[in-house]
Amino acid sequence: MEGKTLAAAIKEKLPARAREVASALGRAPRLVGISWQGDYAGHLYLNKEAAAARKAGIRADIVLVDESTSEKDFKTLLSKIYEDDSVDALLIPRPLPPALNGLDISVLINPKQDIDGAGLISMGRLFMCKTWADVEALNTFVPCCPLAVMRLLEYHGVNLRGAKTAVIGRSNTVGGPLAKMLMCKDATVTVCHTKTADLKDVIYNQDIVISAAGRARFIKKDMVKKGTILIDVGTNQDEAGVFCGDIDFENIKQSCAVSPVPGGVGPVTVACLLENILSAAERKLK
Repeated sequence: MEGKTLAAAIKEKLPARAREVASALGRAPRLVGISWQGDYAGHLYLNKEAAAARKAGIRADIVLVDESTSEKDFKTLLSKIYEDDSVDALLIPRPLPPALNGLDISVLINPKQDIDGAGLISMGRLFMCKTWADVEALNTFVPCCPLAVMRLLEYHGVNLRGAKTAVIGRSNTVGGPLAKMLMCKDATVTVCHTKTADLKDVIYNQDIVISAAGRARFIKKDMVKKGTILIDVGTNQDEAGVFCGDIDFENIKQSCAVSPVPGGVGPVTVACLLENILSAAERKLK
């Protein structure tokens, strides 16, 4: 259940949209990312997203914070970004420097620029939805990684109505919002986590398993029944330093439909993010 083809199809339409926005606004659509180099993985990922944005015709700027950035400094930075009408989209990867741990970032994010649905208003509106039509009608954004999972399932023709579906992980960035989105598509959802008893038994009885546990190849062939649909959101390194997902892909792919890592959810997530940047800019035209 690869995602590269879907991601390419989404990205193919973006440069034309970016040109239309630029023509109407008199400037390129613009993303600002706030990054801390102390979070190596987050900083690297943000730079990759910025490069992909530029390739699509989107201006992408990265503002660095460090250990000397105070809460006051950070709030001032956000205020300047919010007041700058040339900024359409904002990304704030976490974690931030320890000095900013006391800030509740979710209440500070402007919902108009919140393209990854991380803010309190964006997330709250998602959790008020009951149907997928409600999700599509939102004037805010939903988290891109869960959205990518939904787009990938749709692309591969997976019918979610009534499907027994396990989500492994309950974070606010993936597991929680993903479970809500699945319910809006009429799936029957079980959310699993570190305190779930008899996890293997729970997983084995599902039609669909989506893992965002962050544990290298921990889902083995004997944990899932033949024909289960498996979506891997994990990004891990094994003991040999090899990049891999949560699912033991090579040993499971012959008996189940499974998304690869890399090449599954990841490319679609970036494509959805770029799409949201343009949507945020296009809303200004309305």
